[in-house]
Amino acid sequence: MRPVLWAKFIAWLKMERLRDTVVGSLQLLWYAFTHLRVLRIAPVNAVFQRQLFFTGVEAVRIVALFGLLSGALVITQITSLVGGDSELTVKILIWTVVREVGPLFAAIIIIARSSGAIASELALMRTRNEMTSLLRMGIPPQDYLLVPRIAGVTLAVIALTIYFQVVAIGGGLAISAMFQNVAYLDQVGRFLQTVKLSEFVVVGVKGCLFGLAISVISCYNGMQAKSSVTEVPKAAIKAVLQSLLLVFVLDALIAWLGMAG
Repeated sequence: MRPVLWAKFIAWLKMERLRDTVVGSLQLLWYAFTHLRVLRIAPVNAVFQRQLFFTGVEAVRIVALFGLLSGALVITQITSLVGGDSELTVKILIWTVVREVGPLFAAIIIIARSSGAIASELALMRTRNEMTSLLRMGIPPQDYLLVPRIAGVTLAVIALTIYFQVVAIGGGLAISAMFQNVAYLDQVGRFLQTVKLSEFVVVGVKGCLFGLAISVISCYNGMQAKSSVTEVPKAAIKAVLQSLLLVFVLDALIAWLGMAG
């Protein structure tokens, strides 16, 4: 009987932690949304610009590399399956890169580069009692530390998602034009004729949701760290794993809504 009770207790404890994480993350998201005005304050705006530079600008090269490789890989596999059918190649490229691969890959790259870093930085500040120092100076820690990071990461994810797709599609169309012996501009024309405005709307929605998920989860886990230094790596690991899980859940939910609609 005791093992059963113990298992139930562990399950209840996990559900409590999950509920606390969900509620805390939603509260943090709402706080950031209702306090965007603090970005006009010079020191807060400086933190926002640094986060945007670290998460967005410094990731441009790696995103371009992954985008080019992804476009080449996808188009190579498509060509091996459909042969010289240029129109079908473009349709499959849109379905894979625009709808799925682009937003997911961009989000995963941001998680790998920034999620753990943000959580570690905030957790380390917690262990050093820097939050208390900010409060003593009359500076709300949420306004100075969390709002600019959430805004910066979200904008960076949206921008890098678009950038990833431009590189992946441009490279993929170039390779398909070479393999299928057609003009590159003809392939671009087919793409522009085939792609729909709704595809770009979905991309924008995914980029925004993924960016919010990554930034909020990272900040939340960083702020939950206790006074021990050993909490820093724990916060980073939780931030990365929870961000990955939430991104895939959101992607599946958007796909399901698209099918239902």
